[in-house]
Amino acid sequence: MRPFLTLSVVAITVVLASCSRTEPLSKNGQGSEAVAIADEQRADDAHHGVETDVHAAGHAQHEAASQHQADGHHAHGDGHNEHHQKIEAGHATNPDQHAGHSEHTHAPHDDTHKTDQSAVTSTSPVSKDRTALQLFKQRITPIMQATNPSSCSECHLSGVDLKQYIGPDQEATFASLRMSGLIDVDDPDASKILTFINRRPEKPSLITDKIRKEEYAAFRAWIHAAVKDPQVAAAETSDAALGPTIPDEVIRHARKDRVLASFIDNIWSEVGRCAACHSPDRNQKQVEENGEQVSWIKLGDPQATLDYMLEAELFDLTAPEESLLLAKPTMQVKHGGGQKLVVGDRTYKQFRRFIEDYAAVAKGTYQSTEALPTSSDEVSQVSDIWLKFTDIPARFDKKLLQVDLYRWNPASNSWSPDRWATADRAIAGDRRLWQQHISVTAPRGSERAALVRREPHLPPGKYLAKIYIDETGKLQTQYPAELTDEDYMGQVEIDSRWQAGYGRMTAAKYPH
Repeated sequence: MRPFLTLSVVAITVVLASCSRTEPLSKNGQGSEAVAIADEQRADDAHHGVETDVHAAGHAQHEAASQHQADGHHAHGDGHNEHHQKIEAGHATNPDQHAGHSEHTHAPHDDTHKTDQSAVTSTSPVSKDRTALQLFKQRITPIMQATNPSSCSECHLSGVDLKQYIGPDQEATFASLRMSGLIDVDDPDASKILTFINRRPEKPSLITDKIRKEEYAAFRAWIHAAVKDPQVAAAETSDAALGPTIPDEVIRHARKDRVLASFIDNIWSEVGRCAACHSPDRNQKQVEENGEQVSWIKLGDPQATLDYMLEAELFDLTAPEESLLLAKPTMQVKHGGGQKLVVGDRTYKQFRRFIEDYAAVAKGTYQSTEALPTSSDEVSQVSDIWLKFTDIPARFDKKLLQVDLYRWNPASNSWSPDRWATADRAIAGDRRLWQQHISVTAPRGSERAALVRREPHLPPGKYLAKIYIDETGKLQTQYPAELTDEDYMGQVEIDSRWQAGYGRMTAAKYPH
């Protein structure tokens, strides 16, 4: 029983390590920071043999900011000593190394965190009058019984809660925390659980900040009393139920920084398609006619945009496919801006992918790594480069046309193996015309991906345009189907300067 106990109890340390970093997103560069952190986290997790599902995209405008990036729980090992060595090794992290890490490490802490902890400690005197048991019952048990989430919810959308680390009695709780290295019996104020509880974002909510301070003060007072109680200090436990039971990868996937990275990847990168009516710098006429609520895009702030979209109920978390963000631009619900998307097109799939994933995370639906959505191996960013095809057969009216652009490489005398841009839209058969602004693409993690985020453009030169048409309408009925070689219609070479702006559109004839 004892080896099994040790193995299960030490998992506590790793999950609480999720709270160990709160470097905030920069005010004006939230998109780029979340993307950069997410991509580096993917590389770090891959180095340690961990699969992750972070989606990253957006504009990389700032290089020096850091972001709240924490890891999951449930470390696996052959015993407490090995696990403890891994935890301690995490504290030796190179300060120059990126904040992302595996489930066994912690990032360096900045002066803001130290100041915050000192402030809480100085206003949280340790009680000298009550016993450890009294403190546990009066201050720790209420945390367990609280109906509201703990302060963990400020960094985790689901999966982690401080309540999960409180056992049925103080002996079981103390033994579990001590054995997993979260309580320092020699220096109680240095206990890792206090450090983890006290992590806070740059702009915490007043309610959560109050909860955090209460949790910190309660655990600090109880730990100080418990280490002085011989019976409690020597306690052991056979309780293997403490801590979340879901895998590390699921815990990571539900972190709010990763949710934001997914939002940037799937929705923020496409908002240029909605900006004319929904961005406050361009929609004065729409605001006059319909009110301020149409301005759901918050300039330069993807987090504020996500928060507003949730508040305005643009997402239907019960039936994601019925979300207003999908139903209006596809004209399933009346939309003043007309049809902007086709059910099943690339933007539709990205929007729906995020909404379905957010709903599952918020509800705690994911219980296994296999249930997590697969990540895209490509990043994309909507540009203001327009492409037009003329002389399209009228029989393709209203059919979805997709074009993928491959760049010519003179050095290898061949076309690029991966596409450099893509676009899709319904064909205007009455005019035998198709036109759309393109999304510039790149393999995730590549040098070109960083350039795409910073400024989506295509270098001048020759490109091969491969054209696909959804003749059968399968994209609208078989979500999330993709167009394949069966839908291939032909290709045409295009040599262009690829200038931005509708008036500088690149045009080509449809291949017959």
